[in-house]
Amino acid sequence: MVMRLPADEIARAVGSSIDPSCRETSPSGYSIDSRTLQAGDCFVAIQGPRFDGHQFIPEAVRKGASLLILSRKETVGSATGTPCILVEDTLQALQQLAGWVRRRWGKPLVGITGSVGKTTTKDIASHLLAGRFKVFRNRRNFNNHYGLPLSLLQLESEHQIAVMELGMSAPGEIARLSCIARPDVGVVTNVRPVHLEFFSSLGGIARAKRELIEHLPVRGVAFLNNDDARVRKFSRHFAGEVVTFGMERPAGFHVDRISCRGLGGCEFRVRHRGRSHRLTSPLLGAHNVSNCLPGIALAHRMGMSFRAIAGRLLGLEPGQGRGQPLFFEQGICVVDDSYNSNPAALMTMMRLLKGISGYRRKILVAGEMLELGADAARFHQACGKAAAGWGFDLILGVQGLADRVVTSARAAGYDSSRSVFFDDAAEAGEWLVPRIRPGDLVLVKGSRGVRTEAVIERLKEDVALSA
Repeated sequence: MVMRLPADEIARAVGSSIDPSCRETSPSGYSIDSRTLQAGDCFVAIQGPRFDGHQFIPEAVRKGASLLILSRKETVGSATGTPCILVEDTLQALQQLAGWVRRRWGKPLVGITGSVGKTTTKDIASHLLAGRFKVFRNRRNFNNHYGLPLSLLQLESEHQIAVMELGMSAPGEIARLSCIARPDVGVVTNVRPVHLEFFSSLGGIARAKRELIEHLPVRGVAFLNNDDARVRKFSRHFAGEVVTFGMERPAGFHVDRISCRGLGGCEFRVRHRGRSHRLTSPLLGAHNVSNCLPGIALAHRMGMSFRAIAGRLLGLEPGQGRGQPLFFEQGICVVDDSYNSNPAALMTMMRLLKGISGYRRKILVAGEMLELGADAARFHQACGKAAAGWGFDLILGVQGLADRVVTSARAAGYDSSRSVFFDDAAEAGEWLVPRIRPGDLVLVKGSRGVRTEAVIERLKEDVALSA
């Protein structure tokens, strides 16, 4: 159960007041969406660019909201007896309340950011630390100015450590999230060309990611990827302890001798303080070894032995849509990496499939990669050229600039029967399913807004998953 705060304490946290007769009201949870609100929750009426939560106050009351946080005084009348706290800005109030709860909880909090792999890194680190601690983590992609506060409001007094992903799409966002979450430990995975729609350069992305390290306390710990030249320099901006990890350059936690077993995961060696430790991850590809490494370093720094870490690693499972192999009858395998995409991640997954043997054909379903800015077309073209060079038998582009993936493949010699563009994922699924053959290996990947998982759902209608 979340930390229960009485209404008068909630009011103090957001710089307001409440009718004394309601001061003992204690919400059982918090919500900004009347559709998912549970009876007993506090409803925060957020005013966003496309919606106004004040319009849904009657629904929140009908569903049993125990407390309302509002910014429009004229809407108080629609509360029909439900206690209200009036504030100037409901989003700011949500963030203030989350910061209050985080300080009241008062235990170690790990903040993780990076361009690629931060959610997987968060999940791996949480899984490893759960071998010793009661761990809290933000769910799914609750990592922005709405999601992070809502996540912090789910903290329980029993939690011993929190692992939180911090996302951003503009400068200053990670700084703001860091002021709310107050991380004691910061992990930066990498800086890659994503969100270029909002940044003029990779240097701008790096400066935005660095905000996490700049907001750590002096007694905090920064975990930095020593293989990334931009991340490596973040240590210049932090006076506290720095722990490095890497696969290409010497680091405090260094991985070498990686042996990938196709769809069966990887074995690898971690060297730390002159000693070697052999570990195994069931996750696909060397890139997931890279995702494991900061979690390994963090768990060891928090007191876990390599033996305990090795045991926890064996229990890892990929998140839905994050490199999950789905085995169908007739020897068909689909690698479901549909949750999100960017050029670096797509190249990595294509390279991984290129090296897997035992399948008759390899098929790429590449959804559009969003938020890439002025260079978006060039990035899609480069991925199409690489896919053709690596010999994918079929190359499908889905939505928008994914047509550049297709045209690049055709420029490399593919005809219109082997490289095809579709306006949406449903259309791609309808085309692909009748053409699937026994022994096919399919990679499905695309940005969240493209919903490439629809291709997989269509396949499931015709072909059964193997037992």
